[in-house]
Amino acid sequence: MLEAIGSIVVVCGLLVLSQLSPGPDVFFVFRTALAQGFLRGVAVGAGISMGFFIQAVVACTAGAWVMSQSWSTYMLWAAAAWLLYLAYKIFPFKGKGAEVDLSERSGGRQSCGVLLWQGFLCNILNPKCMLFILTLSAGPLKAHAAMEWYAPVLMVALTAAGLLGWCIWSALLQWSPIQVRYVRHTKGIDAAFAVLLAVFAVLLLLPDGIF
Repeated sequence: MLEAIGSIVVVCGLLVLSQLSPGPDVFFVFRTALAQGFLRGVAVGAGISMGFFIQAVVACTAGAWVMSQSWSTYMLWAAAAWLLYLAYKIFPFKGKGAEVDLSERSGGRQSCGVLLWQGFLCNILNPKCMLFILTLSAGPLKAHAAMEWYAPVLMVALTAAGLLGWCIWSALLQWSPIQVRYVRHTKGIDAAFAVLLAVFAVLLLLPDGIF
């Protein structure tokens, strides 16, 4: 029992640390938390966590079967299209970026509901996230297959750990020195985010993509 619980803690810890690695979910949460504040960063993170839970359920049950199906290719195309759309929305066309006034951040902010939905789509349309979850949890799931409670608890624990991680990182991004630097370099950061999302969209379609 203690060994099983310990394995869940270790896997969840690895998940939270993985949120610092490059990826569309990370960039979406970080950019939103910097530009629109803690609550909206958490809203994106909550949407991502909703998608993550669905993918965790699939990955811990039938993940290998799904990705072996011929129609999984269309899932990858849909994911790439969504990432390219996000890149288009973020990129500062003709030098006009999303100016951010941290003293009046209530203006021009998207609602938490909209960000929740966008975060959900950003995650659920990235099926390679499911492969990451499968890789992370395959060993523990096999080792504790005899415990019927293990897989459901692992799914819930991973989702909760992911949401906690997004809350932590969104809170840290409210530190004023980071905010000041963001305002100073808003256009450049937006352009960089847009380019990275576009790159991720292309990599998502490659056999050896990084997601």
